[in-house]
Amino acid sequence: MQSGAFSDPLASGYDVDPWSGTQSPVRGNTPAPSTPKMPNMPSLNSSSLNMSTSTVTNGGGGSGSSQTPNLDALIDDPPEGYIALFRQLESGGTVSEAALQRLLADAGLPASAVEQIIGLTAGHSLSRADLYRALALVALAQSDLGSELTLEAVDAALPLPAPRLSSVSDSHAPARPPLHPNPNSSFSPWDSTQNFPPARVSYDANGALNGGNPDAEAERGYWRRLEKVTVELCPQKEGWFLQKYRVSSDRRPDTLSRRYSDFVWLHYTLLHRYPFRLLPALPPKRVNPDHAFLETRCKGLQRFINALVNHPVIRDDGALNVFMTEPNFEAWRKRVKVSTDEESASKRLNPAQEMAIPADLEEKLDGLHTRLPGLISAYQKMVTLAERDLARRTHGVNDATRFAVALATVSEDMPAACYRCVPGGKCCDVCQGTGRSLATVGYAWSRLADQRERDLSNLKAGIESLKCQRDLYISFRDLFNRHERLSRDNVDSLQKRVVSRQSKIAGLRQGSKPGWEEEAAKLSNGIEQDNSAIAALLARRVFIRACMWHELVVVFHTRQAAQATLGWRAWVQAESGAVRAEGGVWDRLVDDLEDMPLE
Repeated sequence: MQSGAFSDPLASGYDVDPWSGTQSPVRGNTPAPSTPKMPNMPSLNSSSLNMSTSTVTNGGGGSGSSQTPNLDALIDDPPEGYIALFRQLESGGTVSEAALQRLLADAGLPASAVEQIIGLTAGHSLSRADLYRALALVALAQSDLGSELTLEAVDAALPLPAPRLSSVSDSHAPARPPLHPNPNSSFSPWDSTQNFPPARVSYDANGALNGGNPDAEAERGYWRRLEKVTVELCPQKEGWFLQKYRVSSDRRPDTLSRRYSDFVWLHYTLLHRYPFRLLPALPPKRVNPDHAFLETRCKGLQRFINALVNHPVIRDDGALNVFMTEPNFEAWRKRVKVSTDEESASKRLNPAQEMAIPADLEEKLDGLHTRLPGLISAYQKMVTLAERDLARRTHGVNDATRFAVALATVSEDMPAACYRCVPGGKCCDVCQGTGRSLATVGYAWSRLADQRERDLSNLKAGIESLKCQRDLYISFRDLFNRHERLSRDNVDSLQKRVVSRQSKIAGLRQGSKPGWEEEAAKLSNGIEQDNSAIAALLARRVFIRACMWHELVVVFHTRQAAQATLGWRAWVQAESGAVRAEGGVWDRLVDDLEDMPLE
């Protein structure tokens, strides 16, 4: 937070890696800086690959190169079948290399043709235009198996019939046994429906959870009652550049459309109303953001809104409820003037609440304050390491797919290359048996690629869980910063002014000059106003202490343990199931290779 009463949310330092000197790896089409980019698999026709490279890598649009005008026209105005396939296979606006390999396997093409198509079109992920090029290459290969597979050849052969795919509906999501008995293979730190055993509850010496604090007692088991809000990118922008978000809740009937500025307004309003509550940070704004940044900000907005709707005090705020229910929020904002008065101006504490504030509150807060930097740094390191692991695993999925394609090529070409092989006749039994076994190994690698791609969701959910835990500590750090700036008042100066005015009144009475009664009356009115202001400010001081105690015990203490416990339980269970499932592939392959010939 910046200096001054309130910081501009747009100027926040909150980002993917805002609190670490080590940047997280860039996710999406760009590989992580710490991981070298793997080159595309070499095509059997290296000259055609080199000739087509500029065409493939020019961009995601249809105007990739003037050398292929017919293909560019196809990409700009694709058939309905192409569009349907992209919608079926895409995830986050791109198609993975593993999904492309499965699609090509359904086309019934030779492994050499599959390898050429992947070499011409596939990177770590495919854009819409890349997939359309791959489908056009499939159509060309199916129409004429002897043709040269280049983008120029596709351009010359257009129009082509639709590619024939045997089981597209199942090719991108092959079935496999569940990772563990829990049907939720992926998890969310905000999901209250997961089936976990009861967590052990600790009780402190102050009776915070044993009935001594009614608010804390009411929050016990809060994680079973969480409202889960989902924030997604709308596929179409408003105008040229304004990105909208779909906001939906499992407890509210309507799906709403919100702009980033709506979230900024909500953050600004709540920051003024509840300066002494745990408020999450708002993801930043960027000029000309790329897709990876928008996805990261979307997840940050989801964590932001979930923290608000599940806060025991803020969840009842009127502005938040309107944000979550009003269909035309922009028009409502223009029509209604919303109060930003501080919470303490309208709320009063009862004697029991005042007495519940411990005398050593400052010492308890100092204990957390001194350890917050280390906690935030540790969590940020975990987030960075987990994101690096995600980048490595994403590369591993692509490499496993390439392994499968290369093995398929060897399994086809090895028997045919044997000196004993007679065209149209019987081939060598040793080479044929070895080729069949290598094809089995290639199929196993394909299964591993499919499985590892699905298991990436476990790691992504684990990263979100770590960020939720990190955000909790960051929220308290920001609360301490706001408390240091905004809890200050002028009670001391007002009290000095009251004493000064009382002295003046006493002097006027002693002098008894004409008109002194009117002057004394003015001073008395001023004293009454100052005393009223002092009483209000002293009540605000007590209210602020009550807020800090509530946020420490009721909000922070309960969530600190529950988020870590539930997040790590789900992550460990998912990873354990993934390891067992992958081990099953290797165990089966051991049995399959028992009969692989040696000589």
